[in-house]
Amino acid sequence: MSPAKEKRMSLLMHPLRRNIYKLICESPGAYFFELASELSAPHGTLSWHLKMLGRAGLIQTMKFGGKRIYYPKVLRSAQAETAYVALKSGTARNIFEYITNNEGCHQLEIAESLGIHHDTVRWHASKLRKAGLIDVMREGRRIRYYVGEIGQNLLEGALNLITESFIRFLCEKLEEDCLHPEVTEKDRNHVTIRIQCPRSQDIELSINLETWSFSEDEDEDGDDGDIEEEEEEEVETLVSQ
Repeated sequence: MSPAKEKRMSLLMHPLRRNIYKLICESPGAYFFELASELSAPHGTLSWHLKMLGRAGLIQTMKFGGKRIYYPKVLRSAQAETAYVALKSGTARNIFEYITNNEGCHQLEIAESLGIHHDTVRWHASKLRKAGLIDVMREGRRIRYYVGEIGQNLLEGALNLITESFIRFLCEKLEEDCLHPEVTEKDRNHVTIRIQCPRSQDIELSINLETWSFSEDEDEDGDDGDIEEEEEEEVETLVSQ
């Protein structure tokens, strides 16, 4: 493939790459196999397009809870993406929801109320705390849980919006390839960009974050007897700014 042709196919002009990017924007924190399943894409093909999006500076990746996840650059902060991933587990969501409704609760209280082992509560609470979703306070030998700053922002919907900086960032990236992006619709959690492509049909990229939803993660880490030490979070930017 000539350099000129590769440039024309770069970024979001390629239909599969555009769908990958759109899916990552709408489902930040997606795992590789989740993307492959949703898009019905061969693993080798998906891996190549993810690398291309990373080299273009459109996506980033991090390792959280022993799994590698992908999220869009600039759309939200890394803290917000970490919070999203921490709540992909149904057990973690239940614990977080219980804490939001019963601030000051303790580990055994949560375990008894939810019918789970107290070590499971401790394991997930550790992940929630690292994500900034909850805070802890020790009273003697007892630890009590409260909603953290990131958790409060999530409850208020402050994490679930598309900023002007992201729109500018995406338009600048598109203009680098001599395309002509135009914002046709936008509000705090939705944006549609029409991409005028030389010698090709126009493309519309629509990203909608109206609802903050968490998909069930069937393979939940830390449940009952399978408690393991959580790996250190490793943030790896695919391409430096």
